[in-house]
Amino acid sequence: MGLFNELMQRKALIAAALLFALGAGVIGQTALERLTPQGAQSGHDEPTAGFIDDTFAEDVADRDASERTATPTTVAFIVAYVSGAVRAPDVYQLPVGARVKDLVLAAGGLSDDADIERINLAAPIADGQHVRVPWIGDGMAVAETAPDERGAGASSGGLLDLNRATTAELDALPGIGKVLANRIVEWREHEGPFQSVDDLGKVEGIGPALLAKLAPLVTVAP
Repeated sequence: MGLFNELMQRKALIAAALLFALGAGVIGQTALERLTPQGAQSGHDEPTAGFIDDTFAEDVADRDASERTATPTTVAFIVAYVSGAVRAPDVYQLPVGARVKDLVLAAGGLSDDADIERINLAAPIADGQHVRVPWIGDGMAVAETAPDERGAGASSGGLLDLNRATTAELDALPGIGKVLANRIVEWREHEGPFQSVDDLGKVEGIGPALLAKLAPLVTVAP
């Protein structure tokens, strides 16, 4: 009887030990699953934090490089001449789409005796155009010579033809005035048509400096 009880106790201990071992295994497996990344369980490698940071840095560097090498926008310009009642009559370079007001401002603004009622400050400016701002009491017509509204002395390129220009048109050129304008017409009548713009330097009172200033504004038509 004592031997039977001893055997039963041993079986109970063995069964308890097996149950404990089984429970410990289940608990260990569960803990391992919680601690193991999902990518390791599925057998696939997931990107690490370092890889993500490196990729982001490369993208930023590429974007910055493309912005630095972007081609700047080209801005086109036109050249126009303003004379008359402005503070600094001359030839000026303006952006495409400029207005008469922009040309006047480039010339230092209107003089105190300018007749602004006789000129349209909002009119667009064309390349090669001549704008004459009138003085108060000035009886001369306002010269706003656009490519499709040229005077008798204007060439197809918007330049003043020395062989066709009137005294008034020559007078409107920078540095000319009425005296030199009359001399140019007289020289043309006595010596014959101008053969080149350089012939303008043969007129008394027109030196190399003035000729260089006039050369971009005049021409000699064939």
